[in-house]
Amino acid sequence: MYYIQDFEYRMMWDRYNLVWHNLYEDVNVLVGINGKGKTTLLDAMNNYYNQKLPTSFFKKYGENRIWGTHLDCPVYYIQSSDVPGQAKKKGNSLLYERLMGVVLQNEKQDSFFNYRMRALNYPEEKGRIERRIEKLFGVINDYFKDSDKHIDIEREKNILVFKEGKDGKSVTLDLLSAGEKQLLLILLTVFLMDEKPAVLLMDEPEVSLHIEWQEKLIKSLRKLNSNCQLIVTTHSPSIFASGWENNITYIEDLYTNGK
Repeated sequence: MYYIQDFEYRMMWDRYNLVWHNLYEDVNVLVGINGKGKTTLLDAMNNYYNQKLPTSFFKKYGENRIWGTHLDCPVYYIQSSDVPGQAKKKGNSLLYERLMGVVLQNEKQDSFFNYRMRALNYPEEKGRIERRIEKLFGVINDYFKDSDKHIDIEREKNILVFKEGKDGKSVTLDLLSAGEKQLLLILLTVFLMDEKPAVLLMDEPEVSLHIEWQEKLIKSLRKLNSNCQLIVTTHSPSIFASGWENNITYIEDLYTNGK
C-alpha cells in the first residue's frame, strides 16, 4: 500500500480511542480545537511508521495500541516551526537547521545537493534531473515574485541562493524570513521524494506563511509530487480553501468513546 488508509490510536493519553478509517489517497485535512490531539495523532503516525516507538512501549501497552495500514513507501514529517520573534532571521534557529538538512550535502537524509550530484554519477538521468529542478524553481519563484527575488544556484560554491532586484544581489538562505524558510523546507521535502509514492505529515504548515501562500500550498505540493499523500493539521481555512473543503476531517469525529 502506498498511502495510509486506516489508523488507530487506542487509549491516547490513557483515556481516548481515536479511529481514523478511509483516509483520502491524495489530501487529508485534520481540523479541530486546540487540545483535542491533532498533533499527538500525527506524532503517533510518525513514530509508528518510522519505528520510533521503543520496545518498552509495546511491552507496556501491547501491540495493538497503535496500528496503521502497512506501507511500502516512506513517511515524512514536517512539524510546526513557530519561531520566536527574536530568532525569525537568525541562521542558528531550529527551522534553519531543518532547512539546511534538505539543502546541503549530508549522509543522514536526501538533500538538494545530493540530488544534483546524481546528474554527474548517472548521466542518463541528467535531462530528467534538470527538468525537475527547473520545475521546482518555477514553483518557488511564483511565491517569491512579489518580493522581487528569484532562486538560483551559485555555481562557484554550488549552493542555493536568491537573487534580489535588478542588480541581482545575492541573498543567502540564512537571511530569509521564517515564512520563506518554512516554505522552502516544505517544497524541497516534497521535491526530494522524486515523484515516488510517499506520505507527508504536516503539522500546521501555515505558521509564518502569508495567506496567499497558504491558499496555493497544497496545489504546489501536488504539482511537485502527485504520488504523495498529504495529511495536514491546520487552524487556517486558507490551507483548504482552494478545492479541498471535502477532504476535511474533524478530530472530534475520530473519538470512539466519548470526549
